[in-house]
Amino acid sequence: MNIQRIWLCLSICFGYSLSNRVYIHPFNLFAYNKNECEKVKKQNHTAEVSFTPVSIEVNIAPEEETLGSTRALEIKLLGTVERQRVSILPSLVNDVGFRCFNGWKETHKDDTILMSFTNLFGSLVSFYLGASTHTSADLQAFLGFAHQSGDQDCVSKVDALKVISTLKHIDNRLFSKDNSIESQKMTCLFVSKDVPLSETFIHNLIPSSDKFYVRGVDFTNPPKAVDLIKKYLDTRSTKKGKYILTPVDASTNILFTSYLHFKGTLQNSYLIPEPQDFWIEPGRKIATSMISMSGMFHYKHDINMNQVIVKVPLGENDFMLLIQPINENTLENIESSLSWDTFLKWLENLSSSQINLSLPKMEIESSYDIQEILSNMELPYLLGKKAEFTKISNVQLTVGKVINKVHFELQESGEHVNKAQHIPLNKKDQEPLEIKFDKPFFFVVFEGTTKALLFIGRVKSPLSTM
Repeated sequence: MNIQRIWLCLSICFGYSLSNRVYIHPFNLFAYNKNECEKVKKQNHTAEVSFTPVSIEVNIAPEEETLGSTRALEIKLLGTVERQRVSILPSLVNDVGFRCFNGWKETHKDDTILMSFTNLFGSLVSFYLGASTHTSADLQAFLGFAHQSGDQDCVSKVDALKVISTLKHIDNRLFSKDNSIESQKMTCLFVSKDVPLSETFIHNLIPSSDKFYVRGVDFTNPPKAVDLIKKYLDTRSTKKGKYILTPVDASTNILFTSYLHFKGTLQNSYLIPEPQDFWIEPGRKIATSMISMSGMFHYKHDINMNQVIVKVPLGENDFMLLIQPINENTLENIESSLSWDTFLKWLENLSSSQINLSLPKMEIESSYDIQEILSNMELPYLLGKKAEFTKISNVQLTVGKVINKVHFELQESGEHVNKAQHIPLNKKDQEPLEIKFDKPFFFVVFEGTTKALLFIGRVKSPLSTM
């Protein structure tokens, strides 16, 4: 009997250990199940309720019209399936992000550029939420949720609400821990005055943002429409800046914008009193504010690759990776080899050392049209004129632009730390390294638990707008 019990225990333990190692395809974690499909069928047989948005020219106070609410999803303990979703979604976000980043950077080789992978993924999921027929299948495949059968029935579809909820949980892991990070996301949907919108679509999309606005616009006069949209966005953005909006085609009847404002504070850091030189290119410099930090950092001085990598904490478990070319190496050379595997290798090969670190106090604003990026990737049909978005409206929609804007700030905490206080006495071989990011570099911001890549940037100038 004792032997049987032992074998039973061993079998349970062995089975449990194997179950933890079983690969779960992303589709299976986010797909509709049969019960959910039954609910969807019932909803499809119910008459859709729609509404016509208020005109953009009607003056309403921003706080009175927003449909979103700050941190729309509460911080809570996640169940097993939810934890699996949170752990696996970043790989899809990073994959889509790198593909789009590579499709965008080639047309902006000499600029400071900044992209939010999670925000870009969320914008595409927003359109997937409203997509139908071939467009739904194409977007699902592009996002990494391809289903092998290729069927169009409900159980072969991914539930966009599960994806939106998981993205929000990833954001909450980062932004809820302490006061060193602040962030706010705003989404705006602009449609022609004669386009009725599905109440269900809008209701399901609201939790994706802290602030959500919907307005009607007359797109038959493109220059005026763009001017009105710019003014509207400026009055609702948390940070004043520029929206790069060119006139849209007169056939446009929907335009989407997502604005993300991020502010990070480096703990135990202070502003160097005098402006420092930042070399935009050899022989050309500008004076800029620099932040100084001292302490133990994970870093690598890679002689073979001619680059310096430093890992800088941003919060309890979140961090920024700084990458700067040295010697004859260039940003373009590093950029050509960037991938998710590249970052994983860098993170695995860092070692700890005492460092006196100087880096720019950054304020970078970047704006990009996902439509343009998809065209660069030879995928314009994903959101093109023949795309089907019947879950957004019963009117055939023509997407004008899908704008993502990011405003990124990095500032000092104001705490002046003595550079020598952490140096072990009588150990000259452990004297701190002096590392200064005073020429163009890359940076990436990670959510530390899931390793979701939140931002990736090429910094040609620490104070930049594009």
